[in-house]
Amino acid sequence: MKWYKKSMDEVVKKIAALGLPGIILVMVMATTGLTGAAAITAALALLGGPAGMLGGIAVLGLTGLITDALAKVSLEDLITAIYCQRRQNEPHGKLLEEIESLLLFDGDMKDRLKMTVTDGCGCATVVSASTTDDAKEAIAILENVPGMTRAHHRDFKSSNPIMRLRDGTVVKTWKNLVGVDHVFLGDRNDRMIYGGFVGWIHSEGLQQALTRIRRDLT
Repeated sequence: MKWYKKSMDEVVKKIAALGLPGIILVMVMATTGLTGAAAITAALALLGGPAGMLGGIAVLGLTGLITDALAKVSLEDLITAIYCQRRQNEPHGKLLEEIESLLLFDGDMKDRLKMTVTDGCGCATVVSASTTDDAKEAIAILENVPGMTRAHHRDFKSSNPIMRLRDGTVVKTWKNLVGVDHVFLGDRNDRMIYGGFVGWIHSEGLQQALTRIRRDLT
């Protein structure tokens, strides 16, 4: 699992480094099935011509990595991960304008991606200067649960609070229709700062982590 996460993180960082052309390339590959040079050509057409690194040999190799990534995660999850990376280094206003301008996104997806940029919703771990020490410790405990995988921020609203930390951070849980356990952390304004889920075989590990959080941080 850690190897898989590391591999995905590296792909996301490479795509994010391309900026808008990287987003276009991913969308083109996901919606058309094109790969390699054909995908780059189609992406360039949408961008209106040459776009720096998108025409490079390095990007040609990246298309194979994108194909592998899209076989493992959904398009929206991959795009969300890319914006999670980009929001750390690029002006949020610029990213919001970019999302709004892209015709490849539907309205609902645009709204969710904007939340990713502004609040970090959907990011594996959203730790900033304003994140409290208790919240950081809770995130660290949850991240060490075997099988912990990033949860989508759209499920945050379905979760129910089970405890509140000393700093006001709320811990919420949710079980989906197939019985998969999810856990979320929300700040004082009920904005998601962390979300994850585990498979059935790791549910006991998640419960142990929640017991530890309740004991040490409430």
